Amino acid sequence: MATSAEKFEDSPESIRYQFKIILLGDGGVGKTCLANRFCYSEFVDTKLTIGLSFNSYSILAEENGYKLRIGLSIWDFGGQERFRPLIPQFISGANAALWVYDMNAFHSLLNLEKNWLPLLNQNSPNIPTILVGEKADIVPEEERFDLETVQEFVEKLGASRAYESSSKKGLNTTEIFKQLIKELLKEPPYNTRNITLL
Repeated sequence: MATSAEKFEDSPESIRYQFKIILLGDGGVGKTCLANRFCYSEFVDTKLTIGLSFNSYSILAEENGYKLRIGLSIWDFGGQERFRPLIPQFISGANAALWVYDMNAFHSLLNLEKNWLPLLNQNSPNIPTILVGEKADIVPEEERFDLETVQEFVEKLGASRAYESSSKKGLNTTEIFKQLIKELLKEPPYNTRNITLL
């Protein structure tokens, strides 16, 4: 597991962690919109990300009376072919990842295993991950991938769970990131078990 997160003791009751979270998936699946909705509580119908997009966010937490400030650097990559040589550097040092696919496009789910899983395994293996289906607001219930298929990819990707999300509607965006942080903090070297994100 990547352990590049830094810990700062500002005071006896204030601990700050800094984590790098990466969003993996094909271009146009909704990675940048997902990050923007979480960080800024707004939906911006962005164009296809060219190269790299970066957001910073800070979240408060409490554990056994201790206040924690958790800093997040959230990275997503446009996925265009000409930027492929930069991907290992983008992935390297990540503490956790979100696998993101477009619920309208089955190939974007297939490509997570085909194209993105090998890159993660080579550059930041054994980190907590969650599978996220984006654009739930425009996919009718009867046209969504069946639960068995999604669970199959959860297992193939080594993810802990799967969520359906809509950055446009704000569906599950905060829950996804908070769950990822909780899972990250349960892992060595942090081992925090009774944490409440504020």
